[in-house]
Amino acid sequence: MTEIKNFPVSSLDLDTLLSAKVKLRQEGFLDSNTKTCLDFAIQTLENFPVSKRRDVSLTLEGERQLVRFTAGNPVLQYVVRLGQKGPELHQKVPVGSRLTPSCLSESHFAGHCCRDELEGCSSQARRVLSAEIESNPSSQGELELRIVCGELRITYSTQQPRRSLYVRPHRRVLFGKTLNLEKLLETKTRLERSGEMKDGLLACFQHLLSNYSQFQDENIRVVVQGDGELMELVCGRDKYHSTQHFIYTDGQNRAHSHMVQDMELWEYE
Repeated sequence: MTEIKNFPVSSLDLDTLLSAKVKLRQEGFLDSNTKTCLDFAIQTLENFPVSKRRDVSLTLEGERQLVRFTAGNPVLQYVVRLGQKGPELHQKVPVGSRLTPSCLSESHFAGHCCRDELEGCSSQARRVLSAEIESNPSSQGELELRIVCGELRITYSTQQPRRSLYVRPHRRVLFGKTLNLEKLLETKTRLERSGEMKDGLLACFQHLLSNYSQFQDENIRVVVQGDGELMELVCGRDKYHSTQHFIYTDGQNRAHSHMVQDMELWEYE
């Protein structure tokens, strides 16, 4: 049976977690996995608002044991474990016997910068859940809803879920009428800081910046694909774009572009 080390705390603040780190080391509980997960939790939770650090629990998956911090009466449950790309923080919200759109509180998404600027992940999740309930009303008692959006991994779960709904937004960046250079560079910077800017996406952005003057029409959509990632740069309307550009990489990470024009939409420009 896995050993659980429990820490009742008032809040998951920086001082509390640093003090716990010292105590875990002294008691021999701070193995490599636990230390990595705790350091990641400290870094991540420091950016959370106070509302997401009280009435929560935090469980760290170590090599031989679990370490659990409990602050108040948890309505949010955090778990940090090592994934394929490093430590991940998962949030779980137990909703009781029925899962409805009202279970998705905006406070659960506080501090999160959604990948989709046109329709946030919380809105997408409510839409997906509402559609499921409308088509199958009896499903409310057996659902779990999983949202993965950048660093955010949150699951809403009934007591005995039998089916899962998934919401995984891809990145969509909303510009004004045209592709603004400053915001384009801000987007590039954000991708670099988050670690998403791998060789393929970088080649696409370099192609886009080098040929910036070719992407200055109004009401265009630029789709960028590389490294298994897909993102959209949207100018003008949310949809129905008169010109669409597709930028992608080949096997040697060389960027190519292709333009598609909808002549019917040009009539309404």
